[in-house]
Amino acid sequence: IMAIHPGRIKVEPYQLVPLMQALKMSRPRLLLCDDVGLGKTIQAGLIIVELMARRLAHRIIIVSPAGPLQKQWQREMIERFGLRFEIIDRERIEEIRRQTELGANPFDYIQFGLVSMDFLKQERILEQVERAAYDIVVIDEAHHCSETQKDEQDYDNSQRRVMARVLASRSDALLLLTATPHNGYDRSFASLLELLDGSLTD
Repeated sequence: IMAIHPGRIKVEPYQLVPLMQALKMSRPRLLLCDDVGLGKTIQAGLIIVELMARRLAHRIIIVSPAGPLQKQWQREMIERFGLRFEIIDRERIEEIRRQTELGANPFDYIQFGLVSMDFLKQERILEQVERAAYDIVVIDEAHHCSETQKDEQDYDNSQRRVMARVLASRSDALLLLTATPHNGYDRSFASLLELLDGSLTD
C-alpha cells in the first residue's frame, strides 16, 4: 500500500479486502455490501486515498441520499482521510456559474464533490454531469439505483437509475455501497451488477 498514512483510523483486516481487490483491477468497479456499521465508508475511503497516492485518481464525486448521510460523508472524509469534499447543490452551481465564462460546466470546476442523488437526477443537472468525467464515482445506498418491478410507474426510481447509468459511463472506478444489495428480485440485483460491467446487460 503506497498511502503510508491511509487515514486517522484503526483498519480492520476485512476492510482491506476491497482495497486489495481494487488494486488488482485496471478499472476498479466494486459492489461493497457489508452490513450497517461495518465501515463501507472507510473501505471506500481507503480505495480513494490509495488510488490518489498512485496518481490514478484526481477527480472524485460521492453520491448519497440528502440529509444526515451527506453530512456524515463530508465529516468522515475530512476527519479520517484529510479530504475536503464540497457539497454540490443549486447554490454552489450558481456560484460557479457567476465566476466562470458563459457556457462553462460547473462540474468541471469541482475536484472533490459530494452530491445528493435526488439533486443529481434532475434532467438539467444530469446533462452537465454527462459532459464531465471522473476518476472515481462512489454511490452510497446504491440499492436506490437498482431496477424495481414498479420502475415504469415510479418516476423517482427510474430517474435515479438513469443517473447511475450516466455516472457509471463517466468514470473509471465505480464503488457501489449498500447494506441491502438484494431485495429478493434477481432483476434488481442484476441491474446493480450491470452498472459495474455494461457487458452484462441483456
